[in-house]
Amino acid sequence: MKIENLSPYIRVAIDSVLESSWKMDERVIWDYELLYLMEGQFLVTVEDEVYYGKAGDCFFFKPGQRHSIQIIGGARVRQPHVHFDLYVQPDSKEIGVSFKPLDQMNAKERGWFRENELSAPPFFMPSHFRPGDPLPLEQALFELIREFETKPPFYELRIKGCLLAILSQIMREQYWGSKMKIDGHMELLSEVRTYIDHNVHRSVKLDELSERFHISKFHLIHLFKKMFQMTPIQYHQQIRMEKAKMMIQYTYLSLKDIAEQLGYSNIHAFSRAFKANAGCCPSKYRLQK
Repeated sequence: MKIENLSPYIRVAIDSVLESSWKMDERVIWDYELLYLMEGQFLVTVEDEVYYGKAGDCFFFKPGQRHSIQIIGGARVRQPHVHFDLYVQPDSKEIGVSFKPLDQMNAKERGWFRENELSAPPFFMPSHFRPGDPLPLEQALFELIREFETKPPFYELRIKGCLLAILSQIMREQYWGSKMKIDGHMELLSEVRTYIDHNVHRSVKLDELSERFHISKFHLIHLFKKMFQMTPIQYHQQIRMEKAKMMIQYTYLSLKDIAEQLGYSNIHAFSRAFKANAGCCPSKYRLQK
């Protein structure tokens, strides 16, 4: 899959509330479906693998996968969901949502299956997962549904952006999860990274991180590098430099003011750090842009 070529076609985006007696018999779909279980409980079977779903869980169904859904627990279910193609295709608009098993499809319908590009690393999407932070996913999903239903001007752009934000969040979490087992380290490292993000405006030292998060410097470097492919200080330097480039390119602030806002002791220290990162001094970078 070429990420830079992604241009999703959203087929259906809806917030469904289902009574406790509802069920969906086994089917296969032509496209992809992301389902967010907001309220209630499910038993979901995907290719004979049974998953128990509770509020906050997500299910991801792929083209050609057999799956069925059964509500459990005696309460209604709320399940906002979206059907989509990864790319706009000539027949995207004519294809609906399948509720059939494969053996009930005619020859034309069997030709509608999209290529399954999300079943192998690095783009693997699991059939069942629980987001580490469901709020951004939930917000993006409901914005997508609202835009899809009300269709304000240029909604097509907005719904693509919402879906891409959702997919990137899920893929990023799966990527990080594949690098490290969920044993408490992921939450810690996410907190460290967030702390660094919030302190881009000043110098951050390893001693400070070690003391704040109650972890040895050596262990922190080892875990952070395993997760993010760089040390905490390298990460801090990187986001500082990216912030500097944006400020140089898109503001009229003097280089001295930029250096001060990013916490450098003086313009000379800022210039040295910038040149080491960008290969040229800040003033030359501004002229190039």
